[in-house]
Amino acid sequence: MNEHTVSAPGNEARTDCSEALLRVYEYLDGELGPEECAKIQAHLDECGPCLKEYDLDTTLKSLIKRSCECEQAPEALRMTIMSRISLTVIQVERG
Repeated sequence: MNEHTVSAPGNEARTDCSEALLRVYEYLDGELGPEECAKIQAHLDECGPCLKEYDLDTTLKSLIKRSCECEQAPEALRMTIMSRISLTVIQVERG
C-alpha cells in the first residue's frame, strides 16, 4: 500500500493512504464535513493508487444502486439495521 501523505489545501493536516481508503465510503456518501472532504479530495488528487481504488468503489456503488433500484428492504430489516447503527454510535461515543 502506498504510504505517502498529502496536505489538504490551506491546512497542515495530512492524510495517509490508510485513512483515505478507510473513509472513502463516507466521502462517497457525503457524510464528511467540509474539512474532512478537502483532506480526502487532496489525497485522491495526488495519489494514483488511492484514486484508482476510489474509482473502483464509485463503480461498485453505482452498480449496486442500478441492480437494486427496484428492490426495497423489508421494514423489519431496515429497523434492525437502524437500531444496530444507533447502538454502534452510542458505543463509539462512550468508548
